[in-house]
Amino acid sequence: MQTPREPELTFDQVKQAINLVDLVLTLGYEHHRQLSGPALDQGKFHTFDYRGKAKLDQVIVYKAPSGDYLYFNRADDRDKGSVIDFLKNRLENPRIAGIQASSGKSIWGSVMDNARRFLSLPASQRKTSPQLQQAIAPVQRGDQYVPDFLLKTAPLTDTSYLNARGLTNETLSNGCFEGRILNHVHEGVSKTGQPYKFINTAFPQVYNDKIVGLEIKAHGPMAQAADSLNSSALWLSNSGPKTNTLLVTESAFDALSHYQLKQPTNTMYASTSGQLTDNQVVEIRRLITNQNLKTVKPAFDNNVAGHVFDTQLITGLAHVSTPMHIERSLPGQLTVTIHSDQEPYFRKLHEQTKNYNQQITEGYFQLAGRHAPPTHTLHSELILAGKEADNRYQFHIPKRVEALEFFNRALMQSYPMSVKMDLEKSRASDWNDQLKESLKGKTTALTPEQPAVEEASRRRGIRR
Repeated sequence: MQTPREPELTFDQVKQAINLVDLVLTLGYEHHRQLSGPALDQGKFHTFDYRGKAKLDQVIVYKAPSGDYLYFNRADDRDKGSVIDFLKNRLENPRIAGIQASSGKSIWGSVMDNARRFLSLPASQRKTSPQLQQAIAPVQRGDQYVPDFLLKTAPLTDTSYLNARGLTNETLSNGCFEGRILNHVHEGVSKTGQPYKFINTAFPQVYNDKIVGLEIKAHGPMAQAADSLNSSALWLSNSGPKTNTLLVTESAFDALSHYQLKQPTNTMYASTSGQLTDNQVVEIRRLITNQNLKTVKPAFDNNVAGHVFDTQLITGLAHVSTPMHIERSLPGQLTVTIHSDQEPYFRKLHEQTKNYNQQITEGYFQLAGRHAPPTHTLHSELILAGKEADNRYQFHIPKRVEALEFFNRALMQSYPMSVKMDLEKSRASDWNDQLKESLKGKTTALTPEQPAVEEASRRRGIRR
């Protein structure tokens, strides 16, 4: 007697049989009402957080004009489509429980097995949402999903906080930054029942040409707006037809300060919001290609962390023929691994590091005496290099500002990069500090009735 075969199931049948809203609710996603349209009965885009946490997984579900339920993921532009795409993407990138690959089957076989598993669940284990489905109106051409945090923003009019950081209104009104700096309104009620309202400064964070996050600045520590997905995003200035250079800073304040100090031409700015993730490096590579940029200038803070970010960006933008990455980052040492079948590149970089080590050693013996024994203190200041295997080289760099800056410049000179690169470092700890120091110097030459920022604006010729 033959074993009964499973009934055939097609993609179209799955789309008709499985409602995407019911599927995500059954899998453990929770409907985020506050982010789902201005009101439940008229919202077109509905947000669902896995187990109530957007960081675990978040999908935006909407109804197409055809009546089909579709979704997208603001953190991954490739993660979008129908219920079939939803299952496939979570099989390829496991992130939730309840969706498992089938042993010995292709990705499409696994998709169908998961669909059958859902359809065979008893009614008591499946969540249905007729009221919610009825509330989701079909989107029309021109409809856009607007994150909740953007509903609280307005064009930049209150510049007081930015002015306090030394930035002039002339800089802020430059077309390079038009629409890239916002005011964010924060309202609430105090513990005593008194209403309050703060107008803060906000910088929209962009991923794949879409705003996915908001960095909020005010007096005190910076903050990310709720539900910001900033680990892959960048704050960007505007670009123009002649733009050929990208300058990357840690904060938007540093970018604005650099512009006010240097006023470069044909340059756009990117800020990483105080971090540099691998995903942001990927986004920078995409930006280079899309904007046809010729030069990238890492301009991170002039401290150890900033120089490590330089190394991370340089290795991330290495030519495909010589891939490299940071292998380890220990408290006192950074290890960079380079893969290349071109030994002359290694010899060139190795020779430069030997010259650096010689200078460090000479300086050590000048202070310690010519007959002093070399100690661990000396060895910990040297850049060490070695061939780990065929076509695999490693450099161990002390986490010192001088050593990291030397190595980063030598690395760019010795190995091919995917784009021309040049470090740009502030004299102070960061570009905003350098701007404020430059304004302090001008203040000493002014009378008490002539504020430094106004004098700087007058010299630049602001029209009143």
